Amino acid sequence: MAVYKFDEVLNDLMDYFILGDPDYLLQYKIENDLPDDLLTEFTTEETGDQVVEQGVIVPMIGIENYPYTIYFNLSDETPELLKAENEVQHQRDGYCLKVVNGRIYLYTIPYLRDFTETKVGLLKKYKHASIELPNGWYTVTILAGLTKQLLEAEMVSGKIEEFESMEPTFEFVLKPSAEKPEYAADFTYPFKVEIDE
Repeated sequence: MAVYKFDEVLNDLMDYFILGDPDYLLQYKIENDLPDDLLTEFTTEETGDQVVEQGVIVPMIGIENYPYTIYFNLSDETPELLKAENEVQHQRDGYCLKVVNGRIYLYTIPYLRDFTETKVGLLKKYKHASIELPNGWYTVTILAGLTKQLLEAEMVSGKIEEFESMEPTFEFVLKPSAEKPEYAADFTYPFKVEIDE
């Protein structure tokens, strides 16, 4: 098992990220006869709590509008955000996630407004923070903070310069579970990452 990294992941101007298997959410929507507008459904009905507690999605709120470095960590090594050169600001566990179609994505709330097969197709085409995972249950720990990243910038002269920068980061530590893990997270917890200006 490994660590997967994605750069420049955006929250699409909404203060939310959603982690999950979008095909499974679509299947859940059809099986439970939910409307295409899952955003309104989840924010006004108890179904929002149910999809989280049943591991269909892992929602994160309070997401500042930055480009993020994203890690999916499937290893037993020390998480990136807990390494000495990095700065962890949030560490929350108790989340559970079910994978039904062999892949998870980190996506954004606008997709929920019209959650149809077409919209899921677009999500899978445009959202690049995605990894393949064997189907089954996972426990999820979410870490957020700043990690030291090597960036490149083109100078006026056209020369490419490298420099180190502390970048806003989310890390998802995923561990397989033989059965549904107990859901014990607080999904109203805000994952606001502070940046030293």
